Amino acid sequence: MGDKPRRGKVPRALGKNLREARERAKLTQEEVGHRSGVHPTEVSRIEAGKRDPQVSTVERLAKAVGLSASDLLR
Repeated sequence: MGDKPRRGKVPRALGKNLREARERAKLTQEEVGHRSGVHPTEVSRIEAGKRDPQVSTVERLAKAVGLSASDLLR
């Protein structure tokens, strides 16, 4: 009881890949948020591995940084 839920490898890998892709594209979290329709705070949480977003969100984020969803999830 009282234990925090364990974060899996997928949110951490997704977050790392999203941050790297965003930085390669020279975009801010705010710009990715605007392009994807995802609030910049949520982009930050996803990058930090604190959120496990829905597939539709991953697809929108991938498009915003110029990748496929499968590339973000590798």
